[in-house]
Amino acid sequence: MDAFNRGIIVALAAIWVILMALVILVTWAADTETIDRLGDLVGYLNDHTDSASKLILTLGALALVVLCLIVIVAELAPTGASANIRLEGVTGARAVLSADDISQRIEQEVTALPQVKESKASVAARDKGLAVALNLVLCPDANVVETTEAACRVTQETIEHKIGVALVGLPKVQIAFSPPEEEPAPAPESEQEEPRPPLS
Repeated sequence: MDAFNRGIIVALAAIWVILMALVILVTWAADTETIDRLGDLVGYLNDHTDSASKLILTLGALALVVLCLIVIVAELAPTGASANIRLEGVTGARAVLSADDISQRIEQEVTALPQVKESKASVAARDKGLAVALNLVLCPDANVVETTEAACRVTQETIEHKIGVALVGLPKVQIAFSPPEEEPAPAPESEQEEPRPPLS
């Protein structure tokens, strides 16, 4: 059973508990006027059993359900990554650096590695630090393990020692290889230089 199914079961159980609590509360604490209003509601539902009345009631209930779902999604949705990162390591000032500038700095440092042809970095603020994702394009004959470890090490050193922000977790690295470079074709035989006669 996956997390989604467990979540549905927990939600249904919570709704059932709330409904039963309301029944108990109404049974013991409701006054005569409240019970009369509930009786009026039951009478209204009993008198309006045609399809039009049921449709109106259903649409109203669905509108409330959609509104509640929008509120839930808005509350549970993760917040977008901040465009500016506050540098905690700076004393005596409030230093802020944009995420794009941090990404460019990481890309410069990683691209300087011998077997990395291209690099693309993306950063996001996480728990007083940065989470980093790297997209690397390596040379066709590159050692993947060594180059990946070197890129992660350079990324950590750049973020923690040169920028002054903590690295949260391990960088997520996606790797691709560049196409092999084509060797220049040999010149046609007709264009090759004819041997000269030896000098006497």
